[in-house]
Amino acid sequence: MTQINLFILAIPNNCIQVHIMGPQIKQGQINPNIQGVLWMILAGAAFASSNVAVRMAAIDIHPFVVLFFRSILGVLFLSHIFLSKKFVWKPGPQFNWHILRGVLQVTALLCLYTAITITPLATVIALAFITPLFTSIGAITFMGEPSKLNRWLAVLVGICGALIIIRPGLVSISIGVLLVIAYTIQQATLNLSAKKLVEHEQVTTIVAWMTLISTPLALIPALFVWSWPDGHGWLLLSLNAVCSTVAHLATAQAYRIADITIADPMIFFRLIAGALFGYIFFSEIPDVWVWTGSAVIIIAATLISRDNQINA
Repeated sequence: MTQINLFILAIPNNCIQVHIMGPQIKQGQINPNIQGVLWMILAGAAFASSNVAVRMAAIDIHPFVVLFFRSILGVLFLSHIFLSKKFVWKPGPQFNWHILRGVLQVTALLCLYTAITITPLATVIALAFITPLFTSIGAITFMGEPSKLNRWLAVLVGICGALIIIRPGLVSISIGVLLVIAYTIQQATLNLSAKKLVEHEQVTTIVAWMTLISTPLALIPALFVWSWPDGHGWLLLSLNAVCSTVAHLATAQAYRIADITIADPMIFFRLIAGALFGYIFFSEIPDVWVWTGSAVIIIAATLISRDNQINA
């Protein structure tokens, strides 16, 4: 994955077509940029709904168990890939990368799901915006991408945005904040590994193996805190799985059809939706620092992704 997409797992940017100038619009057709905005609004609402479902499900069952059942449902959603004749079951020379991605998928989501249960939703979403900053640092450091002044300045601006939210030295840094940061670092590593693997394998294969490997691994921590969900719990687990899938697909579609300069800033709607749902369901009100820091981070991430697209 790449910097133009903050949250989509295992969808590299060379598999997402972004129209810099915009395609020709046929008569009666909705402008692709407007379509992109609508897709991003849907994605933001779906992401926020997924987080709400995790928080509410975790009232009765541990977030580790929530993650395991989410992984099981993920395998079911991808069953058509596993059953396809094109899917290669024989491990190839890149299989170690798949194992690494499976492990990272579990540890990253364990951090995220735990953070969601103890941290305001808007804060979780805002800090998750720094993922492309870590991805950019990793791409320059480990993958030989150009080390240009404007990219480092954008990263520095994004880090300043994160510091505005965290305010170290002024307020105590909570465990939830640290867990979100740990999630973003691991997610950035997943993004870079996907970029490495896509040179050799299909995107569907990359996503499928990550899901297949991570599911049994997710069972290990879940067994230590195991409990079965009731009817309401199953409903919330299903809602989490469906909303997560819709969010990823909608974001990918937005980046496919809309200008990057339109799609990237619309990621801010995730924070709006998270703040709204956090207020409705949990009486949470994000402070001005969260809004300000998020805006700074998104500006930085947009500059990075736009620079990447221009130099692609």
